[in-house]
Amino acid sequence: MTFSAAALFVAPPASAQMTAATGDQAFVTQAAQGGMAEVADATLASTRASSASVKAYAQKMVADHTKANAQLAAIARKEKFTLPSGIGDDNAQLKGALGKLKGKTFDVSYLQGQVQGHEKMEQVFQKEISTGRNAELVAFAKTTLPTVEKHLALAKSDTMRVEAGTSGGSSTNTTPGEKSTPVASPAPAPTQT
Repeated sequence: MTFSAAALFVAPPASAQMTAATGDQAFVTQAAQGGMAEVADATLASTRASSASVKAYAQKMVADHTKANAQLAAIARKEKFTLPSGIGDDNAQLKGALGKLKGKTFDVSYLQGQVQGHEKMEQVFQKEISTGRNAELVAFAKTTLPTVEKHLALAKSDTMRVEAGTSGGSSTNTTPGEKSTPVASPAPAPTQT
């Protein structure tokens, strides 16, 4: 069997084109579910956390993720991608588990979930940047990834403080070089319901 040179220069098969669209759609789904879950978990932290630094971190998550969620939704609608209707099963399980905790137990579990979630999102955003086909989604991933990385660094530092029991007093909840706003500590809360 012989192949002509022209046979090597054909359009990619439909399955390859579908994979590109599916990759962008997967990004939209994962990023949207992750963002909605961040807001839901952070809202829960406002009533269940005992540490001032955890509450301040949660407020930052609500503000930053609400903004990013709106930006992603606008791009998805414009570019005809389907937005998920909920936070997804894994995120729902974590939220359900967090809803049963209070105080320092909540603080540690919430922050550990934040580290894991932001590590996952960091990979999702990096993949979209390197393999995404939709220019607007790639641009969104590029501009949002530094915020994801900042959230990850904050979650890691707050996790170490809370686990070490040094989250009392004043927490700035900032990364190096960022302007700090001190947050006062509340009275200690019970550890678990």
